[in-house]
Amino acid sequence: MNWIILRIYPIVIGLVLWISFPACASQRQIGAVSRDISKSFNSSNILDWKYIETDSIPTDSVGISVLNTGNFGYTPFKESEQRLKFIADSSFTAYREKKKLKLVRLMAEGKISIHFFNLDFSKPFSYTVYEGIKLGIGGETNEKLSHHFTVGAATTYGIKDFSLKHAEWINFYPVGRTDLRIHFDYQDMNLEFGGSEFLESKSLLNSESFRNLLITNMFATKRTTVGFEMRPLNDFNFYVFGDLSENRTIKDTRFLLEHPFNPITLVRAGIQLRYSPGIVFELEEGHLNEITAPKSDLYLTLIQGLSTLGGEYRFTKLELKCKFILPSTPIGTTTIVLRGGVISSQSPMIELFNGNGSYTGKFTLDAPFSFGTMQMNEFSATNYTSLNLRHNFSTWLFPTKFKTRPAFTFVQNIGVGRLTTHFLTQLNLRDYRKGFYESGFEINNFIRLGHVSFGAGIFYRYGPYGFNAIHDNFAYKFGFLITL
Repeated sequence: MNWIILRIYPIVIGLVLWISFPACASQRQIGAVSRDISKSFNSSNILDWKYIETDSIPTDSVGISVLNTGNFGYTPFKESEQRLKFIADSSFTAYREKKKLKLVRLMAEGKISIHFFNLDFSKPFSYTVYEGIKLGIGGETNEKLSHHFTVGAATTYGIKDFSLKHAEWINFYPVGRTDLRIHFDYQDMNLEFGGSEFLESKSLLNSESFRNLLITNMFATKRTTVGFEMRPLNDFNFYVFGDLSENRTIKDTRFLLEHPFNPITLVRAGIQLRYSPGIVFELEEGHLNEITAPKSDLYLTLIQGLSTLGGEYRFTKLELKCKFILPSTPIGTTTIVLRGGVISSQSPMIELFNGNGSYTGKFTLDAPFSFGTMQMNEFSATNYTSLNLRHNFSTWLFPTKFKTRPAFTFVQNIGVGRLTTHFLTQLNLRDYRKGFYESGFEINNFIRLGHVSFGAGIFYRYGPYGFNAIHDNFAYKFGFLITL
């Protein structure tokens, strides 16, 4: 059942995106475009317009076609011109493309803009393996209400874990831009054991976020957070936060039955850093949109557990992630992700690193830069290092004249993780100190629907943690990618 739902999920998103574009153009083209063009339109640039025959021109009260651009209205002189309308020049085309990309970006973030409110359409239908299908509603105000603050709320019900969850938050933008933010929130939610907390996008434009759909073991938390985010340099931003949480289990899974824990109160303070040399942003109504991805990304998160305000654990947790796109070679391009982390031995079990596996069954969703054959929470670690390498042969195999090039990708993943002795003995957890190895091959971008492409792959697990039966070491993946 799980893999069937995960297989349908990307297809549904792809169809929604594909269908939305023509609908958006047909319903909003004249009204939305005329409002913007009226600001700069005058009789001197009328020669920059072309004519095209169409049936979609609105008519006035006497049945004569008219296109109203605010301060300028066009009424045809001849009856034969009633089927003609204006088609904009390159500036108009750029405007329309910008609107289209904004729609894609919002939908990839799970949002639909309705006047001054962004409805979160992922809430009525979202999914994790642990919670099952989640039904709910949520959203947030946008810049049409105010450039200086947003207020949001969401509630969901998981039909598999029978839990009702909710969250409320508010963001303040003192200068009216998203690169300076003060954040407050309260969340009653489920979290993954040992999940990473980097300052990166949770959007579907980031394919690594697909792993969130595959989370198998979670704990319940009620968490209050205060944070401050700032971008002092174009390439560098940081987020400083503090949170207070009450954590417990609400559902028994195999993992929780084998590794139970008592309710835990945590008080944490931390900082998240991101350095992205070469990144290019576009400022749109106060919101910074990433329009050119950097060739490298460096993330660092430092968290300190405190014993104040009822906190039960004092611990230090440091985690690092580096992503590099190497210079192109005659045989393709290579992307490498290096990860590593260390946490003190006094930490609670819920904070231990989990290995970053994404295997939930033989056939499942592909989550790039994770271990495709490592079961969820199969291993734990107090310190770890991993290498995820992906080499794309498409530029070597297919000339640039190909409009759509299938991406033949070789994948190599290696990881090593250790646990301190008392976690091994008292909690009966496993580490992967001998080294975990897997290789894979993917064919991506062989089916396209608008901005969405689909692919599939196969992975094989070997080395000290390989299974005796060869067929148990295979994992088969399908995936999708949204690009702007």
